Amino acid sequence: MKKTKTPLGRIAACGLTLGLALALCACGADASETPEPVTPVTDEAQTEENATDSDTASTQTPETDEAAQTPADEDAAADESAVVISEDPASPVTITMQPPEKKELTTEDGTVYYTAEYSYPVVSIEGNPTAAEKINADISAQMETVRADGDTAAKEALEDLSSLQEAGEAGFPTYIDNVSYSVQRADDRVISLTVNYESFSGGAHGYTFWRGAVYDAQTGEKLTLDDLSDDPEAFRAATLAYNQELAATDSYSERMFSTDDITNGTLETVLYEEEDVWYLSSAGLVFVSDAYDLGPYAAGAIEFIIPYRDLPDMGFREAYAYDGRLIMPLAEKQEYTADLNGDGTQETISLYNESLYDDASGVSTTVNHLLIDGTDFADAVSDALPETTWSYLVMYDLDTADDYLEFSLCGNYTEDDEYPPYSQFFRYGKDKSLIYLGKAKGYANDTASVIQELTR
Repeated sequence: MKKTKTPLGRIAACGLTLGLALALCACGADASETPEPVTPVTDEAQTEENATDSDTASTQTPETDEAAQTPADEDAAADESAVVISEDPASPVTITMQPPEKKELTTEDGTVYYTAEYSYPVVSIEGNPTAAEKINADISAQMETVRADGDTAAKEALEDLSSLQEAGEAGFPTYIDNVSYSVQRADDRVISLTVNYESFSGGAHGYTFWRGAVYDAQTGEKLTLDDLSDDPEAFRAATLAYNQELAATDSYSERMFSTDDITNGTLETVLYEEEDVWYLSSAGLVFVSDAYDLGPYAAGAIEFIIPYRDLPDMGFREAYAYDGRLIMPLAEKQEYTADLNGDGTQETISLYNESLYDDASGVSTTVNHLLIDGTDFADAVSDALPETTWSYLVMYDLDTADDYLEFSLCGNYTEDDEYPPYSQFFRYGKDKSLIYLGKAKGYANDTASVIQELTR
């Protein structure tokens, strides 16, 4: 678990470094975790059509936790610490996140030298227990590898502590390993998970990385990238060309060590030669580059997302197509083109943050520049939000039945001397105005926190 490059031998943060985790269409949680519903904000300056838009958004009626939760089995129902996730009421898939396994190892003098926490899911598929058993067996095998790696890491920690004590030095940092899973997609075609690893063994910071675990929901077989197309070689070439184009844009190249890596084979090696560095989400096919692979630690994990709308032309198999809710996080300055307001024309939307410092007051502020077809809605965003903070943009279709595509600015907002995550939701009106719909706790692309109240 220290720094080996095996798929399950390193460790990573579950808390979303931009990402990663992302997205179902409904989620059951304990009552204490129930997010507050979206509350529409009325603007006197709105047109009658816009007011109707906001009113429509406010008619969503959240169900009770009791109705939202459908445990996979009686044991899960009895265990209040298990979190049950279901795509939607019609989905045959239920995923139960098991209570975390925790380990804390100490020496005789009470020094804590190693801690670990592992959390994993159990999958249930109504009418197809054989496929669920295959998936759960694979997850179980992954966890056995994780536990074995953890035992090795604990021995190394104890050896390092002993060496430090023999040298007469103090201040041993507790070694830490955490492993958790996030659900990215779960329907009758695909069950897609990400395994999030976090490891600390001294130094300035820990080490984090992600791996995908994607399964055919009909057969239970774990999918490889080649399984996504009937012509794997052509599919790889087409997706690589798309990822190279993404990497050449400002939002990506500014986070990379060098733009030479786009064409010198480095990007191809990182995204295609490493095992399981891809997954299917509610946005599309996602490739993940870990910190230090293409960019510095400060850049975090870099996600390359190919939307589902672009995949058929690359040879993506219809068997794994997605027709559910779009939930797509965008990197800063990354443009996304879609018909946002249902007027029949495509708009281009992006977000970048500007930090301003007032020399006189010594106060720093952040301006969120939300650009739609070149119009900067920074003032409208500032007027709508309680304060401005660094944010990232998530395309989020609140109601798949209407012709609007909503979006959210996600960030951490001050609340009682704390900075909890919030998603601030907006809609682009047919009159090209910005309509603030309200907020929900959590990041919009981290569905375990948000979706329960937004999609009823």
